[in-house]
Amino acid sequence: MKKTHSSAKQNFLNLLKSAFCALVLLISQSFAVVILCARNIWPDFEYEQIIANANIKLSGIDILNFSPEIKYYLLGGALLYLIFIGLLSNKNLLKLSGAFILIFIWQLRIIPYYYYRNTYTDLYEKYYQVPEITAADFPQQKRNLLLIYLESVESNFNDKELYEKNLLPQLTELAQNNPHFSNYTTLYGTNYTKAALVAGLCGIPYITPTPKLESIHNHLKNLTCISDILEKNGYETWFAKSADHKFAYTDLFYKSHGYKNVIDGATLTQNLTKQEIEKNKSSYGGLSDKLLFNHILNLFQTQKINEPFLFTMFTVDTHVPGTVLPYNCQKIFGDVRDNILCSDKVVTDFINKFKQTPYWENTRIVILGDHPMFKPISVYSTKPYKRSIYNVFLNTPQNLKINSQKAYTTLDLAPTYLELLDIKLPEHIFGLGRSLFAEAPSLITNKDYKLSTSVRQKSKIYQKFSQTSAPKYYPYQLGTELNNNNITSYAQFSEQVLNHIFINGLGLKLEKLPSHDLKMDLTFNAMLSTKPCLTIKLNTKVLKEIELEKRPGTQTISIIVPKEKITSTNLNLEFINNNFRSAVSQSINIQKLVIKEIQ
Repeated sequence: MKKTHSSAKQNFLNLLKSAFCALVLLISQSFAVVILCARNIWPDFEYEQIIANANIKLSGIDILNFSPEIKYYLLGGALLYLIFIGLLSNKNLLKLSGAFILIFIWQLRIIPYYYYRNTYTDLYEKYYQVPEITAADFPQQKRNLLLIYLESVESNFNDKELYEKNLLPQLTELAQNNPHFSNYTTLYGTNYTKAALVAGLCGIPYITPTPKLESIHNHLKNLTCISDILEKNGYETWFAKSADHKFAYTDLFYKSHGYKNVIDGATLTQNLTKQEIEKNKSSYGGLSDKLLFNHILNLFQTQKINEPFLFTMFTVDTHVPGTVLPYNCQKIFGDVRDNILCSDKVVTDFINKFKQTPYWENTRIVILGDHPMFKPISVYSTKPYKRSIYNVFLNTPQNLKINSQKAYTTLDLAPTYLELLDIKLPEHIFGLGRSLFAEAPSLITNKDYKLSTSVRQKSKIYQKFSQTSAPKYYPYQLGTELNNNNITSYAQFSEQVLNHIFINGLGLKLEKLPSHDLKMDLTFNAMLSTKPCLTIKLNTKVLKEIELEKRPGTQTISIIVPKEKITSTNLNLEFINNNFRSAVSQSINIQKLVIKEIQ
């Protein structure tokens, strides 16, 4: 009997070990399959881009149809898992799990990210310049600037040998008859939409901050960009994009750098029915470029844009993978080439109609790809080809020097835009950029620095672009209740999610120093992890560290604040949810906060 019981116990333990090893393999293999699939879809994506896009919303995106590769990877991964479980011992399952974890770490590129983020460069000390541009540097008649960024559009899309057809017939003709540049190099920190925007306007790569709410809201706020300069010198500024402006916190960037007028999905759909909105759906949760261009064209045709202006717009129809063919596009190939052909027509139709408006003669226009496609689209030839963003410059000044073979990166666009506007730029430099219309060579050709490496490293100057500003304080009377309705009046930073206001700091100004200890009653929601903990700071010093209950929903705590710790009438309270890195997750939603004096 004892033997039977011992045997049953041993069988149970063996089963438990097998289940544990199978679970470890499932988790590790899942991570490996996901990263290998992602690497196949986006061969050049970096770990930093995951941080930059930490607030991605998958609503509106059918993840299983996002790209055909996903289904194949899921199916292949499931079949391999069953084979491994059936053939391998527990010991070998654990070894295989370790191999999958190593694959995940290597393919995620975490190691090079942390290596470069812990080494310094003096690139900025030697080459970064932002000249002081005053009203005297502008021409007597200020020129308008219209920037049209084409999602992932490359110049080689005009090669019919590669793609069975010239996918940019009309844009190719525009480039043949106007200045353009072909010797482009993709650079780290410029190779996705948000990064291309920052690099083109500011002449620096976009290096993502650790996504804490205070760092994101202050990131690059001290930086001077050409949008800041133009806005301060009387330009009306517009930013237009149908896809989510909050993606990668793009909205926080352009709002802090001079853009005052915004066109987004809500603007485009405010007068549309549900059926019309559904009809206009496009890639990546955006709306069709035709809808966007028609809206903008109407503004110009009705002369609702004041001159001089800076108008920056982004298309979305050509976003891959998982591109949706917009309703206005003809299906010829059954793949992304149809979107590119359609984009060619939509953009050039807009330009032709814009020529008929009163703005044309005084407007410099740049049409360019924001970055190469994350994954090269299939080609139908073995011929070698160079990947470069499409670009063309319309209505350029007559005295500009054009060398279409000049080597450049996205960083060089910032001074180029300024010189397009006839603004004096004696050294043809802005940021790390060197104007394409000048003889000054791009830093990409500098032999003293490997620019592709230097832009990945830390810089003391770059860090100064994001110095946190001093907290602001607002009058608070002891006993006043703060809640979801009025808390933004006191919040240092706030983010609204599903009608809840998440904050991580409050600035309260008391009438006088209290005579007694204070009691703070706090009811809040916080996102939880395995060991949830909330740290509360008072004027940068830790006031209390509280282990949170491992349950969702509201929690209530009370904290005594000794009067000895209150040395100023200004109270800077910080609430840090320690277990998370993303902005909203690290902050909390305060349902009720009351601070009273204990009598």
